[in-house]
Amino acid sequence: MKKIVRIPETLDDRNKCWRKHLVQVDKEQPNGFAFKGEWLQAGERAEMEIGSFILCYDEVGSRKNWYPVVRLFKVVENGLDEVYRWEGNVRERCWALAARDDIIAILAEAQGQESKEENLLAGFSDEELIAELERRGYAVFRCGIDIGTGAELIYRVLRKEGEE
Repeated sequence: MKKIVRIPETLDDRNKCWRKHLVQVDKEQPNGFAFKGEWLQAGERAEMEIGSFILCYDEVGSRKNWYPVVRLFKVVENGLDEVYRWEGNVRERCWALAARDDIIAILAEAQGQESKEENLLAGFSDEELIAELERRGYAVFRCGIDIGTGAELIYRVLRKEGEE
Protein backbone atom coordinates (compact mmCIF):
# COMPACT_ATOMS: atom_id res chain seq x y z
CA MET A 1 0.00 0.00 0.00
CA LYS A 2 1.34 3.43 -0.92
CA LYS A 3 1.19 6.71 0.96
CA ILE A 4 1.89 10.25 -0.24
CA VAL A 5 4.34 11.86 2.19
CA ARG A 6 6.26 15.11 2.36
CA ILE A 7 10.01 14.51 2.38
CA PRO A 8 11.51 16.09 5.53
CA GLU A 9 12.77 19.65 5.14
CA THR A 10 16.40 20.58 5.64
CA LEU A 11 17.42 21.32 9.23
CA ASP A 12 19.64 24.22 8.10
CA ASP A 13 19.26 26.01 4.74
CA ARG A 14 22.83 27.29 4.84
CA ASN A 15 24.57 23.92 4.55
CA LYS A 16 24.58 20.64 2.68
CA CYS A 17 21.61 18.28 2.89
CA TRP A 18 20.30 15.28 0.96
CA ARG A 19 17.49 12.73 1.13
CA LYS A 20 17.26 9.13 -0.16
CA HIS A 21 14.61 6.45 -0.41
CA LEU A 22 16.79 3.91 1.40
CA VAL A 23 16.55 0.37 0.06
CA GLN A 24 19.92 -1.15 0.97
CA VAL A 25 23.10 -0.49 2.93
CA ASP A 26 26.50 -1.75 1.75
CA LYS A 27 28.49 -2.70 4.85
CA GLU A 28 31.72 -2.62 2.84
CA GLN A 29 31.44 1.14 2.18
CA PRO A 30 32.76 3.48 4.91
CA ASN A 31 31.06 6.64 3.61
CA GLY A 32 27.77 7.96 2.25
CA PHE A 33 28.02 5.66 -0.78
CA ALA A 34 27.05 2.82 1.58
CA PHE A 35 23.44 4.00 1.46
CA LYS A 36 21.68 2.80 -1.71
CA GLY A 37 18.45 4.19 -3.05
CA GLU A 38 16.70 6.83 -5.11
CA TRP A 39 17.39 10.51 -4.44
CA LEU A 40 14.53 12.56 -3.02
CA GLN A 41 14.02 16.33 -2.74
CA ALA A 42 13.64 17.87 0.71
CA GLY A 43 10.21 19.46 1.16
CA GLU A 44 8.69 17.77 -1.91
CA ARG A 45 5.94 15.16 -1.93
CA ALA A 46 6.61 11.55 -2.89
CA GLU A 47 4.43 8.46 -3.15
CA MET A 48 6.09 5.67 -1.18
CA GLU A 49 5.23 2.20 0.07
CA ILE A 50 4.20 2.00 3.72
CA GLY A 51 7.14 0.50 5.57
CA SER A 52 9.79 2.07 3.34
CA PHE A 53 12.56 4.30 4.71
CA ILE A 54 13.85 7.82 4.03
CA LEU A 55 17.43 8.63 5.02
CA CYS A 56 18.14 12.29 5.71
CA TYR A 57 21.60 13.84 5.98
CA ASP A 58 22.04 17.46 7.11
CA GLU A 59 24.95 19.65 8.08
CA VAL A 60 23.69 21.95 10.84
CA GLY A 61 25.35 25.03 12.31
CA SER A 62 27.54 27.80 10.94
CA ARG A 63 29.70 27.38 7.86
CA LYS A 64 32.75 27.04 10.11
CA ASN A 65 31.23 25.01 12.96
CA TRP A 66 28.77 22.66 11.30
CA TYR A 67 27.97 19.15 12.54
CA PRO A 68 26.31 16.19 10.77
CA VAL A 69 22.80 15.00 11.62
CA VAL A 70 21.54 11.67 10.26
CA ARG A 71 17.86 10.81 10.56
CA LEU A 72 15.95 7.76 9.38
CA PHE A 73 12.20 8.00 8.83
CA LYS A 74 9.79 5.14 8.25
CA VAL A 75 6.69 5.63 6.12
CA VAL A 76 3.66 4.70 8.23
CA GLU A 77 -0.09 4.98 7.64
CA ASN A 78 -0.35 8.47 9.13
CA GLY A 79 2.84 9.91 7.58
CA LEU A 80 6.45 9.62 8.72
CA ASP A 81 7.91 8.27 11.94
CA GLU A 82 11.49 9.16 12.93
CA VAL A 83 13.03 5.82 13.95
CA TYR A 84 16.69 6.84 14.22
CA ARG A 85 18.70 9.99 14.84
CA TRP A 86 22.44 10.51 15.17
CA GLU A 87 24.24 13.82 15.72
CA GLY A 88 27.98 14.11 15.26
CA ASN A 89 30.66 16.40 16.57
CA VAL A 90 31.65 19.71 14.97
CA ARG A 91 33.07 19.10 11.45
CA GLU A 92 32.88 15.31 11.87
CA ARG A 93 33.24 13.59 8.51
CA CYS A 94 33.01 9.91 9.53
CA TRP A 95 29.25 10.08 10.11
CA ALA A 96 28.54 7.07 7.85
CA LEU A 97 30.68 4.74 9.94
CA ALA A 98 28.96 5.94 13.09
CA ALA A 99 25.42 5.41 11.76
CA ARG A 100 25.77 2.58 9.20
CA ASP A 101 25.55 -0.50 11.44
CA ASP A 102 22.59 0.83 13.45
CA ILE A 103 20.73 1.56 10.21
CA ILE A 104 21.56 -1.91 8.84
CA ALA A 105 20.03 -3.45 11.99
CA ILE A 106 16.87 -1.32 11.65
CA LEU A 107 16.42 -2.36 8.00
CA ALA A 108 17.04 -6.03 8.83
CA GLU A 109 14.48 -5.96 11.65
CA ALA A 110 11.91 -4.27 9.40
CA GLN A 111 12.44 -6.95 6.77
CA GLY A 112 11.98 -9.68 9.38
CA GLN A 113 15.62 -10.72 9.21
CA GLU A 114 18.17 -11.18 11.89
CA SER A 115 21.40 -9.38 11.28
CA LYS A 116 23.96 -11.92 10.00
CA GLU A 117 26.36 -10.83 12.71
CA GLU A 118 23.87 -11.37 15.51
CA ASN A 119 23.60 -15.13 15.02
CA LEU A 120 26.02 -16.90 12.72
CA LEU A 121 24.42 -20.29 13.51
CA ALA A 122 20.92 -19.27 12.43
CA GLY A 123 21.47 -20.60 8.91
CA PHE A 124 22.08 -24.16 10.09
CA SER A 125 19.34 -26.73 10.69
CA ASP A 126 18.90 -28.42 14.07
CA GLU A 127 20.24 -31.64 12.59
CA GLU A 128 23.41 -29.93 11.34
CA LEU A 129 24.01 -28.30 14.72
CA ILE A 130 23.42 -31.57 16.59
CA ALA A 131 25.76 -33.42 14.21
CA GLU A 132 28.50 -30.86 14.88
CA LEU A 133 28.05 -31.14 18.65
CA GLU A 134 28.23 -34.93 18.42
CA ARG A 135 31.34 -34.68 16.24
CA ARG A 136 32.92 -32.62 19.03
CA GLY A 137 32.16 -35.28 21.62
CA TYR A 138 28.82 -34.14 23.06
CA ALA A 139 25.67 -36.23 23.53
CA VAL A 140 22.43 -34.42 22.59
CA PHE A 141 19.05 -35.49 23.99
CA ARG A 142 15.61 -34.14 23.10
CA CYS A 143 13.81 -33.68 26.41
CA GLY A 144 10.55 -31.78 25.94
CA ILE A 145 7.57 -31.15 23.67
CA ASP A 146 5.44 -27.98 23.50
CA ILE A 147 1.88 -29.22 24.13
CA GLY A 148 0.34 -26.38 22.11
CA THR A 149 2.43 -26.68 18.94
CA GLY A 150 4.03 -30.09 19.29
CA ALA A 151 7.43 -28.48 18.78
CA GLU A 152 10.47 -29.80 20.63
CA LEU A 153 11.47 -27.31 23.28
CA ILE A 154 14.45 -28.59 25.20
CA TYR A 155 17.73 -30.09 24.12
CA ARG A 156 20.06 -31.42 26.76
CA VAL A 157 23.74 -31.46 25.86
CA LEU A 158 26.25 -33.48 27.88
CA ARG A 159 29.95 -34.10 27.42
CA LYS A 160 30.47 -37.83 26.73
CA GLU A 161 32.36 -39.84 29.35
CA GLY A 162 36.12 -40.00 28.80
CA GLU A 163 36.10 -37.04 26.39
CA GLU A 164 38.06 -33.87 27.07
